[in-house]
Parts: sequence; C-alpha cells; structure tokens
Amino acid sequence: MSTEELLRPATADASSVETGGVSNIIDGSDDLEAAVQIQSSFISLAASLGMRKLLFWTVFVASIVIHTSKQTVDDISGHGGTSKTTKYTQYSSYTYLLSVLWIVFVYTFLACLTSFFFGRLGNKAFLLKLLKWDAMMLTLLASATGTAGAVLVIASKGNPHDEWSKTCNVFDKFCRHMWASFGLSIFACSLFVWIIVYSAGAIRAP
Repeated sequence: MSTEELLRPATADASSVETGGVSNIIDGSDDLEAAVQIQSSFISLAASLGMRKLLFWTVFVASIVIHTSKQTVDDISGHGGTSKTTKYTQYSSYTYLLSVLWIVFVYTFLACLTSFFFGRLGNKAFLLKLLKWDAMMLTLLASATGTAGAVLVIASKGNPHDEWSKTCNVFDKFCRHMWASFGLSIFACSLFVWIIVYSAGAIRAP
C-alpha cells in the first residue's frame, strides 16, 4: 500500500471534521441572529404597548380639557351689556376634534388589549392589520388637530382683512383650554408615529 493511500482516509476524515465544525459555527451564528431578532421584536412590542398606554391617557386628558372649556363673561361690550357664554359645541372644528379624540380613546383601549394578546402569540398578520389601523387613526387625529388649530389661530390673532375680531382676549379661559387640548393632540399624533415605528419593528422578527 502506497503512502498516498495511507494518508487519503486521514485527510478525508480531517476535511469532514473541518467541514462539520464550520457548519456548526454557521448554524450557531444563525441561531444567535434569530434570537437577537426575536428579542428585538419583544422589545419593540413592549415599547409600542407603553406608547399606547401613554396615548390612552393623553387623549383622555385632552378630551376632558375640551369638555371643561365652557366660559361665561359678564358685560362683554363693557357698556352694561348682557353676559355671553362660549363652549366647544358652538364651533364645529372643536366638536370634530373632541369626537375624534373619543374615537382614538376607545380605539387605543382596544388596541392595547389585542396587541398584547396577539403579540405574545406571534400573530403577525393581526399586528399588520393593527398597524394599518394605527395609520388611519393618525391621519384622522392629525386632520382634526389641524382644523382646530386653524380656528384657534384666528381666535387668538383675528383676521383684519375679513374683519374677524379676536375672541381669546375676551374668552381667555376658553382659549387656554383649547390651546392645551391642541398641544396634547399634537403630542398624541407624535405618539402614534412612534407606535407605528415600534409596531413595524415587532413585525420584522422571524
């Protein structure tokens, strides 16, 4: 038996061991990457749930602020005139904003429960549908916030070209409440953006 024939089995065995070792390393690397992605998914899901809870209370406070914005001013003309009362129901933009806030309030409550349940089960199809609903709610809330903000600017600064007088210098409490609700609504919109980002991260995991 030649020297080459004696060395060939040993070389083959060494090559097999080397190939098997590389394969085990690759498999271990894939498992580690999958574990990191799963952990990232759970972190994203937990972050989105935390954002939803914060959104829930934000829109709730914004709604209460609008509800308590009613103000009555005595002698509005300054010459012994009658008193005048203003409230959000007299403005369609504020009524629209309040309606949307309550819709988002109910939606956020349901979304918290369902995302927690289906997220733990790994139901990505449902999480994707929820992501689409989040985008729809964001669009709705942003439109209502922008509409109310436009009316607030006119109430604060007036419009001399159209002879629209200021009202916030008379109904100061009412305007403070509406500005506070407007600011909270903008904050709620930013929360929705982050919820969408974190929810998308939770869906990416294998």
